[in-house]
Amino acid sequence: MTDTGINRGLLSDQVYDLILTSILDGTRAPGSRVVESELARQLSISQAPVREAVKRLVHAGLVVSVPRHGSYVTEISPEEFAVARQMRASIEAAGARIAVTTANATVLARLRAIVTRMQAAVDADDWAAFRKLDVEFHRSVIASTGVSVLARLWDTLEPMLISQRAIGDPLLSGGSRAGCPLARRPHRRAHERRSRGRGERLHRARIR
Repeated sequence: MTDTGINRGLLSDQVYDLILTSILDGTRAPGSRVVESELARQLSISQAPVREAVKRLVHAGLVVSVPRHGSYVTEISPEEFAVARQMRASIEAAGARIAVTTANATVLARLRAIVTRMQAAVDADDWAAFRKLDVEFHRSVIASTGVSVLARLWDTLEPMLISQRAIGDPLLSGGSRAGCPLARRPHRRAHERRSRGRGERLHRARIR
């Protein structure tokens, strides 16, 4: 991988995706340090695109930068995490109640497509891809409501939930496929209920 002026933006995108994937697959745990020079050396590139990628991660809330100490994967206290999960449940319940009355065929087709890709990720044991798709699923449900305040609240919580692996973490139950949320088909059941006209109970279909 070479570092030239013409492809620096592309390199930055690649480094961003690399770090994001390492957060999603658990390689970089909350509180672990993100060392720009180390990444640049591993990728055989200069530090410029790495620095740009880290800045983007900081802006997204996935990494925090501590002056004179370095950059770290976002970490929060157990108390803050508990509050975040409660807020997530409330936002998703409100979003689901609205979405079942506003989601059209295009939205449902998009959600079904995401679920299909999630299943493929489970079958391939690709948990980083699974988490990315699970985030995309939840974000899509919220976006389909058209309620800007829900979208803003979700945007605030999402980086925290990602860095703590609170969305779509199939390993929380011991790392087996049985512990994977998709193995219990909550997302697919939600789609089926909406398709049969019982969408008013979507928020009870355990979307998570």
